[in-house]
Amino acid sequence: MDVLQKCGGRKVVLAPMAGITDGSFCGKYRGLFGIVTLGALNLDSATLSASKEMVKRGRKEFLYNLDEFENIIKREVKRAKESNALISVNIRFKDFDDAKRRIEILGKHCDIIELNCHCRQREIVNLGIGQELLKRENLETLRDFLKGIWELEIEKPIFLKVRANVVSVEELIDNLNKVRKYFHGIHLDCFNPGKDYPDIGYIQKIRDCFKEKIIIGNNSINSIKDAKRMLRYSDLISVARCVLRGNIRWIYEFNRKVDNKDNKF
Repeated sequence: MDVLQKCGGRKVVLAPMAGITDGSFCGKYRGLFGIVTLGALNLDSATLSASKEMVKRGRKEFLYNLDEFENIIKREVKRAKESNALISVNIRFKDFDDAKRRIEILGKHCDIIELNCHCRQREIVNLGIGQELLKRENLETLRDFLKGIWELEIEKPIFLKVRANVVSVEELIDNLNKVRKYFHGIHLDCFNPGKDYPDIGYIQKIRDCFKEKIIIGNNSINSIKDAKRMLRYSDLISVARCVLRGNIRWIYEFNRKVDNKDNKF
């Protein structure tokens, strides 16, 4: 699938927000985004149990019966399609064998599968997944996950949602190079520890080393100015918290500006 072409000139993606971005939330933003992301969704009993523990301490998470997964996905994707955007699903699992059938189901109903290498909640980190997958000592696990998804031949793009500065950019580049053949895009949260602005230097180095991949840049994008800065090193940008705050008027204006300039700035 030519993801960028199918975005219809819209360069803004709705990023996943745990317990928030379900089908109804995504679907209400008709015509605003090129991609909307459901999730993060748990695909096995280990991550579902972890989410239940997170909910106990007040965090929002998606909780559901794994045995009803296909019906749930059909319903949520149908609702999300009201957005007139591509549907991405951000996924978490510890046991690939437990998750395998549900990944196959997603392959039938969504447009993009996004592996969560981003979550920093302790219940997920303690499973050795989420942002832990970015570390060199967990490269074999990341490779096994990606290779396993790839071999299902679901014919849908595979993206990685990753967090900057969990490891150095040099380590991340080295690790991703080793699994390069198994993914199509990188959704990079340019997390900048202790700062309220993104680490642009980090995404610049990722862009330089993965020119053939689709790059989605994320973190603290609240205006056209922020979006243009991120797009210097990415194909798309994603937003989350500004949507919760109702700060979306600039996105409509941004889309019009892109349309008027043949999808370029």
